[in-house]
Amino acid sequence: MNNVSESKRAVALPSWLLQGVTISYILLVVLFALAAAINPHYASWDNIRNLLQIGAFIGVIAVGQTLVIITGQIDLSVPWNLTFSAILMATLISHGTSTPVAIAAALASGTLVGMFNSIGTAIFRIHSLVWTLGTNALMQGATLVYTHAQPPKVDVPPFIRALGAGNLWGIPVPLMVWIVAAIFALVILHQTRFGRYLYAIGNNESALFLSGVDSRKVYLGAYAISGFCAALAGIMLTGYSSQTYLGMGSDYLLVPVAAVIIGGTNIMGGSGGYLGSISGAMIVVLLQSVLSTVQIQEAGKNIIFGSIIIVLLLLYGREKLSTH
Repeated sequence: MNNVSESKRAVALPSWLLQGVTISYILLVVLFALAAAINPHYASWDNIRNLLQIGAFIGVIAVGQTLVIITGQIDLSVPWNLTFSAILMATLISHGTSTPVAIAAALASGTLVGMFNSIGTAIFRIHSLVWTLGTNALMQGATLVYTHAQPPKVDVPPFIRALGAGNLWGIPVPLMVWIVAAIFALVILHQTRFGRYLYAIGNNESALFLSGVDSRKVYLGAYAISGFCAALAGIMLTGYSSQTYLGMGSDYLLVPVAAVIIGGTNIMGGSGGYLGSISGAMIVVLLQSVLSTVQIQEAGKNIIFGSIIIVLLLLYGREKLSTH
């Protein structure tokens, strides 16, 4: 019971969270200043708009990842959940299904995969690192079987193209979608009982159980939202590239996770929030852009992001131990 009360206070007065958020936004400003010093084009509105557009894809996925990571778990099924959802939508459209129905089917597919992930964590008590990687491999195989290794060629409808690459009043539509998703995440985490339960699981799941809350339902909700967000990102990416292709989610395995933990969410669970994930997403996008500018190869980028995750994991592990 005490741990549940502590988690409620953490949501109301998140001093550790605010500290992490402050650091992440300071880092964002410093990184942007360095990027502008390297190339003044970084400070132009056209470049900022492009960064925000690309950041929106990571930011949407990070909504679900933030919720899941706060519970002390992770979702590594995003790449092929995203890919399958997008290809499912494209296939339905190519067969004459209306755009709204195809989008609904894609979102439902992603959500169901997320719910499947919760089974391993909540019922069988298999760590999500293993279970969701297995789900990712399962979805990869299912996608290859479903498409016969040939994703459908389809004329992407204007609405979907607008979701991924459109502009409204000079503002990228993906950014608008991200803003809506961000508001949803912030309200869920800091204004609802469900949000308090997420923090409580991350702090002490046994105490939450003793207070009469079924943690399985909390896991179900978190993973369902994560799956929904992966599918939504897949739809947006389809509009951005005007096509679907195998492996279109491959770049979104570690990057959203890095965005969440750079933003101050403890990868061990129990503290953090989406406000920091917003800055984390932009830090990741800006860092990727700068690394490309200085001609760092993809392997080097993976080493850098992997190192960031390992270092922060060690720091958060020490933070977790110091609170017990």
